[in-house]
Amino acid sequence: MTPGIPTELIRLVDEYSSPAEITDTSLEALKIVRRDQKTGPVHSLYAPCLCLVVQGEKLVTVGKTRYRCEPGKFFASAANLPVVGEVITASARSPYLCLVLSLDQKVIYEVVDRAGPSRGRNTDTGVFTDEVTGPLTDAFLRLMRILGNERDRQVLAPLIMREIVYYLMKSRFAQVIYELGVKGSQIGRISRSIEKIRRDFASPLKVDSLAQMVGMSPSSFFQNFKKVTLLSPIQFQKRVRLQEARRLLATETGDITSVAFRVGYESPSQFSREYARLFGLPPSRDIKQLQNFV
Repeated sequence: MTPGIPTELIRLVDEYSSPAEITDTSLEALKIVRRDQKTGPVHSLYAPCLCLVVQGEKLVTVGKTRYRCEPGKFFASAANLPVVGEVITASARSPYLCLVLSLDQKVIYEVVDRAGPSRGRNTDTGVFTDEVTGPLTDAFLRLMRILGNERDRQVLAPLIMREIVYYLMKSRFAQVIYELGVKGSQIGRISRSIEKIRRDFASPLKVDSLAQMVGMSPSSFFQNFKKVTLLSPIQFQKRVRLQEARRLLATETGDITSVAFRVGYESPSQFSREYARLFGLPPSRDIKQLQNFV
């Protein structure tokens, strides 16, 4: 048995996973990530979620902070954040397996309303890791057991997901979850600004307008944004722009210059420099490598 993870849970996650790397389950909020080999750095955007690694290991980098995700620990994101993930332990015989549960704000509201204020550690960041407790692992195991039974799933899944949120509120970083369930909280307000930046990423960034929108002074907004996301607003926007550009170049027809303009850059040369700085290769070589990999 993997430390802290029941053998039955590993078996169920393995059975429900697929070679497609990311598998949807019969629960909309629950996905399974599988990797049969190590990976290089993979850039993506994490929505608010709880990640429970049941086998293998992964490094997750947010800003300049690196988190080690391994069995016996969970990783949680309380906001929409650009991250870099790298699976470092995986093989065909013992694949990397991870459960990803979306954190529904409505569910958090309900649990916070019933459970009341949290006494957990107060942390400013929107991401954290902590040790997995027996009750939390057991809740995930029960969730996996009912995936194949529609009636059980409809009745019990909502209850189990509320239970999981409740156990998160009993962790050392419970204050982060509590703030997600309180309207007007710092994380809640920064999350609103994050959604605005993600929605309008191609438009010029106006920090003063964002600060006014969430009811903060520009200096307070800048400081709190960086505490939650580990990036400045302009760095965050840049990550979103570049990740969208990479997606467009890999999936749609279009030259590099047109894509640069499409995601908000005024200078194609600046776009190419910043693209290479983030992804390690200039756009043309990076996309060619991705296409060859596929």
